[in-house]
Amino acid sequence: MIKQFFGFVVLTFLSFMLFNITVSAKDIKKEPITTTAINLQGVSDSFTYNYYLSEDAQKGKNQIVLDVHHSSLLISPSSLTIRVDGENQKTVKLEGNKDKTTVQLDLKGKALKKGAHEVTIIFYGVIKQGVCVENNTSGNWLRINPASYLQIQGDVTAGELMLQDYPSKFTSFQSKTDVVIPDDANVETMDAALKIVSYLKKQVANQNQIVLVKEKDFENRQTNKILVGVIGDFKTAPVKNLLKRMNVKTTENTIQLQTAQEKIKNTKRNVLVVTAKKSTDLDGKIAVVSNQEFVSQLSGKAITIGEEPKQPLREAGIVTFEQMGIQNLEISNAVYESGHYFYYLPQDFDVDKAITATLKLKKSSILDAKQAELVMEVNGIPHAITLKEVKQDKGFFEINVPIEKNALKNNHLLDIQFKLNGSNTNNPCTTNDQQKWLFISKESTLNFSTTENNQQAVASLTSYPGIFTNTRQGTYVVIDSIENVALEDLNALYTSSALSASAPNYELKTVDAIQKEKLKGRHLIFVGEAGTLQKDLNKKSPLVMKDDKPDFAEDGFIKETIMRYATIQKNPWDDAYIALQFNREGSSQNQITPKFLRQIQNLSADASVAVQNKEQQTFTNRAQFSIEKQKEAAPKQSQSALKWSSVLMFIGLLAVIGVILYLVFKRSKKK
Repeated sequence: MIKQFFGFVVLTFLSFMLFNITVSAKDIKKEPITTTAINLQGVSDSFTYNYYLSEDAQKGKNQIVLDVHHSSLLISPSSLTIRVDGENQKTVKLEGNKDKTTVQLDLKGKALKKGAHEVTIIFYGVIKQGVCVENNTSGNWLRINPASYLQIQGDVTAGELMLQDYPSKFTSFQSKTDVVIPDDANVETMDAALKIVSYLKKQVANQNQIVLVKEKDFENRQTNKILVGVIGDFKTAPVKNLLKRMNVKTTENTIQLQTAQEKIKNTKRNVLVVTAKKSTDLDGKIAVVSNQEFVSQLSGKAITIGEEPKQPLREAGIVTFEQMGIQNLEISNAVYESGHYFYYLPQDFDVDKAITATLKLKKSSILDAKQAELVMEVNGIPHAITLKEVKQDKGFFEINVPIEKNALKNNHLLDIQFKLNGSNTNNPCTTNDQQKWLFISKESTLNFSTTENNQQAVASLTSYPGIFTNTRQGTYVVIDSIENVALEDLNALYTSSALSASAPNYELKTVDAIQKEKLKGRHLIFVGEAGTLQKDLNKKSPLVMKDDKPDFAEDGFIKETIMRYATIQKNPWDDAYIALQFNREGSSQNQITPKFLRQIQNLSADASVAVQNKEQQTFTNRAQFSIEKQKEAAPKQSQSALKWSSVLMFIGLLAVIGVILYLVFKRSKKK
């Protein structure tokens, strides 16, 4: 009996321990620090990683784990230091005979508090001893591998949910969120949901955290939920019961936002409901949850918004860095380059006028302005900026930087990065690890001129997505019907086109609900066959058409290998604008994939046709496009030459007449 009792106690204890281990394992969440290898170069270099906690983390296995590989030439005192929120937390020595190592830092105290946190990894490498020895060589390096990760214990998205917690509690560390629409969502509801998804995906490092799903999959995924749609359009019991528990109510001509923490399949989840009485009100006011300017103003647990918010009036051609998604940033001798920031110039910017950046700067007093320079790279082209006039005691100092015209691309994209050169002392006899910083304010601006004249957009795929996403008129995304387009196709398109601080200025339309007159005065994107509009598109298609079907062989493509393709041309209903069409070929399931869109965005040469084969390789008609452009230019050049020859002939004729008159006058004078 005693043995049986003892056995029961042991079994119970082991079961309890196993249960605790299982629960603990579920509570531990990991996030990779980097998806690609980070190379640091000696003598001194650094890498910065940011993470955000929506709530305080639990005490437990909270760690940063670094998988490191370094040069076998390293000797003492080579080291790696981990700094969290500006404070040094751990330093380990690096030895050449142990060129692979794992560095683990337990996170404690302030590093686990709610809010944003910054981790800086600093490498100091020495490969040769001695006085005044140069160690700044290619053999002095360290690599942080993608196996490195951040590990946090507990649910950091728990705690009371308020509207001011959006989007952070749906996008922060390891938060997975489904944006849920009714199974029979109409075009307006789908457009609204796509804008929310594209906005949220720009807030996360891993875009797979945010997924657009239909109501039937509501309970299938263990995620936070954002419900988007008219209440009466949701039909399944789990969603209807959730809305009933939350007591969501709507009024005419408004959009309703309401938060809650509700149990879904016995697990508490963050829930946001975005709804209205009519889907037109939902779509028309969706900017309140898809544009950062309005999102930052949200507060409370629920709000009813009646007036459709308008974008604040700004001086034409002036955009602040904050509006471009660039917050206050600091670069220094420790972290000497910023990340990359992207902005699309609007179509109405005047290409003939200068573009400038007005930088508002502060610098540390020990940064030598005679040695150091700030470099602003625009699309990879450096613009050097002297710091000699920047005075620390005068607060912010403004410097105007002209942007070279050859830095601009057809798609109006600006890829901006800042670097600080000359902040380190390259004299091996001098050691100075004091931080020499330069601060760039988010109130800095990008300045350009706009024009009222209709600028002819270039009908080249290199124009995507810039001219479509940043227009005053907005771009129509046209589909044949909801049933004939895959949700993931539209999801990929909207996400690819989104700006860092807002969803793209798109409006989803079906062919049968749009009049041809409405197709004028704006750019168009067609996803799939365009129904009754397809014949008009075919008339100006860059592809050779045979019986209203593309004859790929005539354009130099092997039809049997093609999965999907994209064409761009003048808008058939208004040739001042552009029409882009995505389509599939053969057995392909999708007209669009994220990879195909990235390949189009990265095109370096103008083209009007791009095809993707079964191996996901993309080919274009760039050679044919170039020839056709030369042919178009030839008549204009001939006309210009003819015009000048006519002028010269007229001048010659006048000269001959002048000579004859002179001779006649001279002869009559002799008589």
